[in-house]
Amino acid sequence: MQIDVNEARLPLTPGRLVRLDLAPCARLRGVAGQTWVTLDHDQRDIVLGPGDEFVARHGGRAVATALQADGPAELWVQA
Repeated sequence: MQIDVNEARLPLTPGRLVRLDLAPCARLRGVAGQTWVTLDHDQRDIVLGPGDEFVARHGGRAVATALQADGPAELWVQA
């Protein structure tokens, strides 16, 4: 499914991946739980807790999921 929006709050479940196509300078913020994010062509693993932010300077494809140990999570994404 493709959803094209400028801002979204995404509920995340452990073990289920969410694929994102991020605009340059997209902002990701942890809302609840712990979220794991990885971007194509970037060796880093990003872990966001509530209130933590990350800016994807170059945009591109990303994958996000809730970390297993912490249960469900929520991620806010802004283009």
